[in-house]
Amino acid sequence: MDTNLTEIEIEKIEYEARTNPIFKISGLRVFSKSNPDFRDIIAISDKGLILIRGNSKTGYLHIKERHDFWTIKRYSDGDKFQAQSKFPKEILPIDYLKIANKIYLQENLVIKNEHKDANQFEKYVGLYPLEGVIEEEINLVLYKGTKIIHSLYPQNKKYNKDRNKIKYPYTRGEVKVEINYKNQVNEIFVPFFNIDNKLKYGLVIKRFYDEKIEEWYVLIYDNDEEVKSFKPFGQKSLTFFEGGKFAKTTFQHCDLKIIENYLLQIDSLQID
Repeated sequence: MDTNLTEIEIEKIEYEARTNPIFKISGLRVFSKSNPDFRDIIAISDKGLILIRGNSKTGYLHIKERHDFWTIKRYSDGDKFQAQSKFPKEILPIDYLKIANKIYLQENLVIKNEHKDANQFEKYVGLYPLEGVIEEEINLVLYKGTKIIHSLYPQNKKYNKDRNKIKYPYTRGEVKVEINYKNQVNEIFVPFFNIDNKLKYGLVIKRFYDEKIEEWYVLIYDNDEEVKSFKPFGQKSLTFFEGGKFAKTTFQHCDLKIIENYLLQIDSLQID
């Protein structure tokens, strides 16, 4: 189970940062390890900020998994989904340390940090131009008394395209694409999970290249995540993509409101 750093782990990371000569070169990133550990240092800024590989709870992977524009991970908040803040798509993971370095100023330190974990972390809040020249509030969270980065995120949630869908009962999972070159057919599967991370519905799009058509179906799953029935949704002319990867990216992030509303109709038994 992923966790935050312990005091001993913090001490080891700080020692590594002080003594390993490779980190004397500020901004250097080290990725090539056959067995990476969440405590591995990725880079150190010229102000001494330490970015570790981390996990889903802390560090680089936490920031990328939770606040990257393209992340598909959703988080529950009671009986609804959270709408966590995200960076705009122009901000890449390689930019995290540069942004943190800009925010790390003494005047940005939050003195009265009322967060429940204030005894473990300290927060800096400053401005950074995320889009063009308009500066926006960014939160930098460090392990208290250290320069190890725990998290980094914008204050505003406007870059999260799902920010107005927190009460919608399902979230889109990872899209899968299967290509059968022999039969000139490919199949796109878009899963929909509920607040308990149970698979409830699946959108299947069968794409027939010879006939130049797509057939859309909705799979309905039972409580054991087994298909119990399906409903034909419709047929349309084939949309062409440059390879399976592009098709996957498109259906991972495109507007599927028509399907989302259809699932609600099934829920309310308006569709037999």
